[in-house]
Amino acid sequence: MKVYMFGGSFDPPHLAHIEMVNHVIADCDKLYIFPVKESPNKVNGGIATLNQRFQMCRLSFQSISPKIEVSNFEMNSLSPSYTINTVRWILNLFPECELSIIIGEDQGAQLDVWHEFRVLQKLVKFICFSRNYFELNSEIQLEYIDNFNYEISSTELRTELNHDLEKVKSMLNPKVFEYILENKLYSC
Repeated sequence: MKVYMFGGSFDPPHLAHIEMVNHVIADCDKLYIFPVKESPNKVNGGIATLNQRFQMCRLSFQSISPKIEVSNFEMNSLSPSYTINTVRWILNLFPECELSIIIGEDQGAQLDVWHEFRVLQKLVKFICFSRNYFELNSEIQLEYIDNFNYEISSTELRTELNHDLEKVKSMLNPKVFEYILENKLYSC
């Protein structure tokens, strides 16, 4: 059984996140989406609440495939959210699975500082969506998805919400866009 996991702040989840999932969903039996409570490698805190980010992930991902589960495991864990704890949880559920972690190139560039990274590297494979911006450590084994050219960042998206709604609308699942407006997230 192939299990994939994709964690992140998802503040908010955008089309690049959705396209990453669309790209790999046919290759796995189960895909977990984990909105994290607190990312240990991010300096800036989130803007939307944890529950709001969870709801936006459900709106973004669950309609893609019945293989996808947006999980609250990391939301309910102790802070910060260490990937190794989530990996152990999945391996406890599916002891014989082949587990892969989906990451963006920004995370690929800093994998070697992840908590218990050497242990992680023995337990999982990493699927890295690359935009060819970062110099990655050649000693770390990654499966690359090259030239993934989605120029979207959640930070930029939050900023643009107060300047160019049409641009932002084109970067989000329509249901997430409506959710943001209805809940007045990101000062819009």
